Amino acid sequence: MKAIAAVLVTALAFTGCSKSAEIGDSRAQEAAVAATSAGSGAGAADKGGKAGLGGARPADPRKVIRTGHVELVVATYAEARAKLDAMLERIGGYVDSTQVNRRASAVSDAVLVLRIPADVFASVVPQLRELGEVTSETTNATDITDTYVDTAARIASATQLEKRLLELATDRNGNIDQVLAVERELARVRGEIEADQGHIRQWSDQIALSTLTVTLSTKRAEIVPAAPATLGSRTSEAVHGSIAALGDLGEWLVVHGVAALPWLLVLIPGGVLLRRLSRRRAARLPAATVQP
Repeated sequence: MKAIAAVLVTALAFTGCSKSAEIGDSRAQEAAVAATSAGSGAGAADKGGKAGLGGARPADPRKVIRTGHVELVVATYAEARAKLDAMLERIGGYVDSTQVNRRASAVSDAVLVLRIPADVFASVVPQLRELGEVTSETTNATDITDTYVDTAARIASATQLEKRLLELATDRNGNIDQVLAVERELARVRGEIEADQGHIRQWSDQIALSTLTVTLSTKRAEIVPAAPATLGSRTSEAVHGSIAALGDLGEWLVVHGVAALPWLLVLIPGGVLLRRLSRRRAARLPAATVQP
């Protein structure tokens, strides 16, 4: 029971003092990394002399995430994409995502997100100039060494606490409340470890493979200005306009004439009948006036 209580107190102390422990561990890890780098650099210098004379360069201990954005104007999307895929295969990169926009059944622009090995990231942008005209270029480097080292130190400290809690969880000397308290603390510590490990994996992927966003735009067809109108062209346009107007008038007469045929079949016989009736009436009127 005393052992369980002691570990719980230690867990609480670990929660309150994690910041100072992280700083101490991070400084120790930085010192170890620096010492390792110095040793490797000295060994390389002893073997090969100066770096410029063939000596191996020490590995960079910094944790840097590199990103970039390049905009290109290319002749055709198909040709530029083929060259880009060939370049990625040569350097060991790949296309992470693609967004292609089409107008008039042709590719007008596309956005490609590339993942490129960090050690060749700086040489990629000059190679992209072979695909077309570079209209915009942006690169960024974010140093996350301190955050990375602090998180790794926090994982190491939490892992040690997890081991002690696991030992207590298998110990059946305590009562139920103490066992439940140990299990709750163990679950909390395990959750923190998994969250920090997820961050480490994500950062490691971003450090190893830089992200470059490439926007490809196809060249627009040049608009040729129209030649100024001459007397002959204006006269020709006027004649063609008159002929077109006469044709439109003829079409109008034909269409409306056909539309009026059913009415003519009714109106013509009715008009003839009315005319006959009016003549008969006119012939009777004089005779009626002569009678005494």
